Amino acid sequence: MAGLGTRFDATAHDTEQRGEYEELPNGIYDLEVTESVVVPAKNGSGTILKVTNTVVAPAEYEGRKLFNNYNLENANEVAQRIGQQQFASLCRAIGVTEVEDSEELHFKTYRAKVGLGKPSKDGQYPARAEIKRYYFQDEGDMPEVGIDATQPPKAANDNRAAAANDNARPAAAAAGGAAKSRPWGKK
Repeated sequence: MAGLGTRFDATAHDTEQRGEYEELPNGIYDLEVTESVVVPAKNGSGTILKVTNTVVAPAEYEGRKLFNNYNLENANEVAQRIGQQQFASLCRAIGVTEVEDSEELHFKTYRAKVGLGKPSKDGQYPARAEIKRYYFQDEGDMPEVGIDATQPPKAANDNRAAAANDNARPAAAAAGGAAKSRPWGKK
């Protein structure tokens, strides 16, 4: 049990549901890094830079977040090489050649192509929006900001829907096994 320190009145607050969260649609965006943190990899095999990007344009998506991880150090040479190449592309898109502190990247606008990635192989995580390409000012090939006319079907991101909405009783309970009952279900 955890005491709140005061009595909370839920009826005194707005509880209107705002709708389902949807990934950013495929398109060209202006983004800026607004948060970053360096953390050890979960398996202890290296260092990851976690970055929060915020959409600057197009205006209808301004303020939305897009998250990226960069493998800066990894025991797997391929993972490290890919992570460092992606991070170098971010730096070049921002116009920075050397970085000692990730905060040096904050609040500098860059342009990137965002698209829907793939769901996790184990089906645990749905496909999510990710950076597919960085655009570099020094190449002069800066496309206009905008949303692609064709988008992937919505079902492409619904691989967890069936599992999340599966309210069937566990097999042990259905077979008459001893399943624990929830305390709120007792009267």
